Amino acid sequence: MNTMLIAQLPRFEELRLSDLHLYELLDTPGETEFDELRELAAQICNCPISLITLIDKDRQWFKSKQGIAESETSRDVSFCSHAILNNEIMIIDDAASDERFFDNPLVTGDMNVRFYAGAPIISPTGQNLGTICVIDTRPRQLTTAQERAMEILSNQITKLLELRLKSKVLEQRAGELIRIKDEATIDLIKGQDEEKLLLAKELHENIAQELAASRLYLNMAVVNEGGRLDFINEANQSIGNALAEIKNLSYNIIPSTVDSVSVQVMMENFLHTHRSAHSFNTEIKITGKSELIGFGQAINCTKIAESWLQFIESKRDAGNVSIQISVEDDITLCIEDDASDHQIKAREQKLISSIVYYRVIDMNGSVKFIETERGTNLLCVNFPLVKK
Repeated sequence: MNTMLIAQLPRFEELRLSDLHLYELLDTPGETEFDELRELAAQICNCPISLITLIDKDRQWFKSKQGIAESETSRDVSFCSHAILNNEIMIIDDAASDERFFDNPLVTGDMNVRFYAGAPIISPTGQNLGTICVIDTRPRQLTTAQERAMEILSNQITKLLELRLKSKVLEQRAGELIRIKDEATIDLIKGQDEEKLLLAKELHENIAQELAASRLYLNMAVVNEGGRLDFINEANQSIGNALAEIKNLSYNIIPSTVDSVSVQVMMENFLHTHRSAHSFNTEIKITGKSELIGFGQAINCTKIAESWLQFIESKRDAGNVSIQISVEDDITLCIEDDASDHQIKAREQKLISSIVYYRVIDMNGSVKFIETERGTNLLCVNFPLVKK
């Protein structure tokens, strides 16, 4: 009669699972950092099987493995499900004589587990996410030094998880900052005229108020001999305030300093922000006098690239896309993709109806789409260079 003991759930199972999923490790490819720690555990303990396991809701999944073909097993038969119930290393000298495991399929089946030692991987919030464990097909024991080594390796895995999480957070923050900067730049362009009008209106009103106040003080100085000096001082202060507002108005009439943003930075920021949205690899090369490109034309280059990459992505047939910008007396922007379905007519129709065409025409430029001798697809845009 099968009496295999299934491990009970940890006390805070929902919190533990939430913590586990936070690290986004489940079903990810192997990573050298984890493999090396797992390999070290096998060497220290002289065991043929070593694993780094993560205990999901209904399964144990192996982030790193040695000596076993499977990538996961049912949680019900998992030794590690028992190991995560405590914060200390769990050691089974001979599973065949342990009441919890003697009829476990991993013991009675082809895997023939006899010895098991698993140290829990504990998150910073105190949740046991899984284990680093070693397994042998014969009964045995660990020395005190080997037990301590397993605990140290478990701690190192926890630190590795934290580093990955911090790296992910930093990358997300960097992407968010780039997105915010891009959106702010675009909003600045769209709202620049309106903002200047509002500022000018406000400053004009302030100037008018200060000049009206100074006129009032001067009139009062004429009719009030006793307080004349005070009124003249007040009028002088109001005139000074009006001059300051006039200076502020002049600052807001001067063109924005956003022209200092380079096309290189703008294109690289765009590609970094949208890389995850594309199924193809993208590379960019900028040659010539790119530093002469003004902000408006840099924005147009970026928007043309964005629109055409969206079109390429919609076809889902490209593996590599190359963007080249050459700047001499004019600007040439070429976007080449290796999609096998060339669809020349469809692409030409897309060109005519897209924002690409209208941006190019607005810049007195030309645009064409061709199939190259190499069998690739090439969009070429050319327009005169308007220097900063």
